[in-house]
Amino acid sequence: MTPDIDLDTLRLLVAVERLGSLNRASAELGVTQPAASKRIRHFEARWRLAILHRSARGSTLTTDGAAVTAWAREVLHSVDTMGASLAALSTERRAGLAVAASLTIAEHVLPRWLGELHARHPEIAPMLKVVNSEQVLAEVKAGTVDVGFIESAGFPIDVAYNVVGRDRLAVVVSPRHPWARRGTPVRRAELERTRWVLREPGSGTRSTFEVALRREPKVAMEGTSTAALVGAAVAGVGPAVVSARSVGSELETGRLREVDTELDLLRPLTAVWRRQQRMTEPAAELLRIAAEASRRP
Repeated sequence: MTPDIDLDTLRLLVAVERLGSLNRASAELGVTQPAASKRIRHFEARWRLAILHRSARGSTLTTDGAAVTAWAREVLHSVDTMGASLAALSTERRAGLAVAASLTIAEHVLPRWLGELHARHPEIAPMLKVVNSEQVLAEVKAGTVDVGFIESAGFPIDVAYNVVGRDRLAVVVSPRHPWARRGTPVRRAELERTRWVLREPGSGTRSTFEVALRREPKVAMEGTSTAALVGAAVAGVGPAVVSARSVGSELETGRLREVDTELDLLRPLTAVWRRQQRMTEPAAELLRIAAEASRRP
């Protein structure tokens, strides 16, 4: 079994790299220099690596130490983002900002936006509702949330909106499915005859697929979560339509295969809010963060 990774030691390594001194890093993190040295030595022994060069002029990272520290920065960013996102999900912290988001956005995009919002404005305590796109629009129109995020194929009516990103749906199948060995895109006629594993009506994923297919699809199974669709596809229930963001690990490990089709399965990620209601400053700040993220390469 792989030993647990000590996040406090990772923070210490990142501080050493930035400050060039174990003594200064330990002071910044509020631990004694002997305790910091012991922590580094324990980490080196546990992983059988030399992390630091120690000298009278200070401490510098070895080649292995530089690699570990680069990984540590990514891990710590994810941990901090997750912490901010968990705080947003807590029903006990309702003050400040009410957000509704469809499943794909809530799982794969919104956590980074909320993490950035927390970094800029730790006083803002968001409350997040995870529902399908149709219900997000209902929440926005009813005024129960300040801003919503959906991933439908078309643009909504009766609300203000702004595109904040793009997403691509993927058709995925079990490696045992005949399409898994196909070398050419599946044609529309065959797609129309197929029975599908799909999200429930009202979800952005379902509506995008229906628009692309230009007809109501035949259904082998409906599910309200991506995990249910992925599990059904792996089990061979039928081809599933999911966000490509959500099946990266399954495609890498070979549990699923992505299938080329003739369909256009790109869709916008869209922020929505009430036209007749002035957007609150916390909601406007979250929207600015989302727009900034969409402009990054």
